[in-house]
This record gives sequence, structure tokens and C-alpha cells, in this order.
Amino acid sequence: MLPAESIVQLKAFISLVRKTPHILHTPQLAFFKEFIESFGGVIPFASEKPESTEKPFFENAKSEPKVEEPEEEDVESDVELDNTGVIDVPDEVPEDNDPPIPSGEVSEESIDLANEKKREGISLYAEGNYEKAVETFTDAIKLNPGMALLYAKRGQCYLQLNKPNACIRDCTKALKVNPDNAAAYKFRGRAHRLLGHWLEAVKDLRSACKIDFDEQADEWLKEVTPNVSTVVCLSNLFVYFVADDVDIVVRRRNEEINISKEI
Repeated sequence: MLPAESIVQLKAFISLVRKTPHILHTPQLAFFKEFIESFGGVIPFASEKPESTEKPFFENAKSEPKVEEPEEEDVESDVELDNTGVIDVPDEVPEDNDPPIPSGEVSEESIDLANEKKREGISLYAEGNYEKAVETFTDAIKLNPGMALLYAKRGQCYLQLNKPNACIRDCTKALKVNPDNAAAYKFRGRAHRLLGHWLEAVKDLRSACKIDFDEQADEWLKEVTPNVSTVVCLSNLFVYFVADDVDIVVRRRNEEINISKEI
């Protein structure tokens, strides 16, 4: 039997899911989404509205005996995710026409030309001409595909264009070239935040601040940290309901738990 406090928290979570069922599409709650789907349930996306706020997610689930509950406290506000600013319809990643990252050295002439394009792209970004800046950084990448900063800068442009998936792709490329590129972690972390990938956002933004402290990255980190605590808390509520072997769930949540301990 679950403690009364856990039952109250569970009821608050179910209330939250009724209002925002799309949160179950987040990677951290995938295990519970699979559990619901195993009973024939369908989880709507953010753009879809459930037929009724009172309709359960699965109709064929075995009924559980009613448990007398204590008078409820208003706990929903303590577990609700703040999805303000999360993009409902993510962007499609543009076709990747970048040259492969070179294994050898790039000619000095190509490096000089790439640096010129980089400065031009930075100026265009400062002017707010993000589309043109993307094109310019792309030209620079073709000249010197081994410069991590070029991918990170193009990713920053994609952020301004509300294209977080494209940003993530570019910043991931930058980190393949230079695993210590703070800008790539910073912009990728912000992109994850726009997609509601709270754990990934915290990891990247924390990495950015560790490598090279940045006030904006620190502010973004403070913004997403409460949601990470909430995601971990919500995951913990379902250990008793999802698996007979609690160790299975614990192993699947090791990363979340480790992150929550650092917060």
C-alpha cells in the first residue's frame, strides 16, 4: 500500500497530465508512456486536445480498489512543469550539405577566407539578419569545416530563427570538432530548453558554465533547473506502478537521479 502522501502526489500528477498530456512524450517519461500504450492508450501531442478532461488514458486497465484519501492539499503547483516558451511544432532539420570534418590540415588561404566569412556572419547576426548570417557561416564552413566555432555560430542563428533542432545538429557537430566548446554547449542547451528537453538542457548549460562561465548561460540554467527537479520527482512517483522489479526502473533513471543530486 502506498503512503497517503504518495497517493496525493500521484493524483496531482494525473491532474497535470490531463491538462498537458504531451509531457509524456518527453524522453524522461517514456517509460510511463509505454506503460499507458501497453493498455491501448494513445498520448496526444501538444497540438491535439483530449476528448474530455475526465476521460482516462486507457479504458481497459484493471480497476483498482478505491483508497480512502486524506483531505487534499494544493500540491499540483509543486509538481507542475513550466512549459512556457516550449515550441509546440519543432522545426525540421535542414538538409546537411556540409563537407566532412577534415582529418588533415586546411590550407592557410582557406583559413583566412573562412575567417573573413566568419566576421561577416557575426556582423550580419548583430544586425539581426539571421537568414543571411546562416548562409555566410555555411560558406565559411565549406572553406574550413574543421573550425568548431563556425558550427556553433550558425547554431546560434538557428536559435534566433526558432529552429532548435537545426541548432542542436550544428552544436553537436561543433562538439565533435572541439569537445570543450562552451558556446556549442550553451546554444545546444538553450535549444533543448525550447523543445522541453529539460535534463539535456541542464546538462549542456552546466557544461557551458564549467568550461567558460557565461552570465546568460547561467541565467538559462537557473530557468530550467526547477523543471528538472520536477521531472525527476514525477518519474519517482511511478516506481510502484510501472515495474515489478524496482531495480529496473532505478537503472533507467540513474542519469536523472544523478542530475537531481547536483541541483
